[in-house]
Amino acid sequence: MRSLRDHESLQRGSPDFPLEDYFIDRNHPRYEMPYHWHAEMELLHVISGRFFLTIDEESFSLAAGDTVYIAPGRLHGGKPEQCVYACIVFDAHQLLKTNAFCRPLITDVESRRVDILPRFPAMDQELRPTLEQLFEAVRQRQEGWALTTVGCLFAFFGGAFRLGAYRLNAAPPDRESRNVLKLKTVFELMESRLDNPPTLRELSASIGMSPKYFCRFFKLATHQTPMEYLGYYRIEQACLEMATTDKNVTEIALDLGYSELNYFIRCFKKHKGVTPKKYMDSIRP
Repeated sequence: MRSLRDHESLQRGSPDFPLEDYFIDRNHPRYEMPYHWHAEMELLHVISGRFFLTIDEESFSLAAGDTVYIAPGRLHGGKPEQCVYACIVFDAHQLLKTNAFCRPLITDVESRRVDILPRFPAMDQELRPTLEQLFEAVRQRQEGWALTTVGCLFAFFGGAFRLGAYRLNAAPPDRESRNVLKLKTVFELMESRLDNPPTLRELSASIGMSPKYFCRFFKLATHQTPMEYLGYYRIEQACLEMATTDKNVTEIALDLGYSELNYFIRCFKKHKGVTPKKYMDSIRP
């Protein structure tokens, strides 16, 4: 069984430069951010609009210009509101540990013996120019961009240490709260059963809760009921299939366990405001 810490296992960038960037607006199939986690670090930058982000059990309301650091393994997801945003996901182990003098500090951050705070006030004044330069370099990819990128990442972490914007953890990796581990278990079950969605009873049983208590627990964490979130997540997966495959609407509906096409169309329109066909036409050449 794969570790709950390493849920999303994608190759970021290339083996020599393990960094991937994502520019996301309303036309992106992952405009909304379902809950997920991965072994790499992530920086999320709001370009315009607002983004309501949850990291583990902490919520943030982000405005244009805000940047958030997301540590390895942390459960996160969010809702954009008239928003354009960018994300950089990177493997610090490969990217930043070549210098022997810097290696111990980067190792502490990667293992989460040291947790860089997601947000801290001084970031706006002291680190915002560095972060803006980082996102611009990655987005433009002009000559020398890789050097600029690595330099900005070192400057970001150096600034976080200089400003004392971190927490020390006496006992690193298995430090996650029981609530976060339970949520990760539920999200993995949902994702593994998109073609045969788990019932409320199955979801609650997966973490040893009664359905009634589980509904309260889940809504407190995500601001949605389990069934509302499962419906939302299936439609988000449909959008991703529309963008990355050549399947038609009926094939996608069947892939996601919708036995009645009309029901899938109603669900899709409820979440996206348009029919699946109109949405597909808008994102396919």
